[in-house]
Amino acid sequence: MEEYDDLAMGPTKDGSINLSHNTWKTLPPELSNFSTTLLHLEMSNNQLTSIPESIGALILLQTLDVSLNQIETIDGAIGKCIRLRRFNVAKNRIETLPAEIGDCILLVSKLVRVVNSV
Repeated sequence: MEEYDDLAMGPTKDGSINLSHNTWKTLPPELSNFSTTLLHLEMSNNQLTSIPESIGALILLQTLDVSLNQIETIDGAIGKCIRLRRFNVAKNRIETLPAEIGDCILLVSKLVRVVNSV
């Protein structure tokens, strides 16, 4: 599948992986293989329902875009991404962010817009 090809290539030279506009239902566990090289993760327009504990392995992550999914929960391990500067979780089903997001002290842009789904 095309989405696995994009993942298998790993991050680009600037540390980015773009897995948007696919059918991902969960964060691929293979992302943890790039914990020392992944800086920017784009996973918008998928079918994600949660951000699991494994997000905490991406300690160098600076940008995370998971907008336009179906996310209802985000694990507190997101707080381990202390270099996170931009976080876009707009247009999901989430009602609150975990308190640990406060551990991301470099966070300058946090887009959260709750969309009530029918």
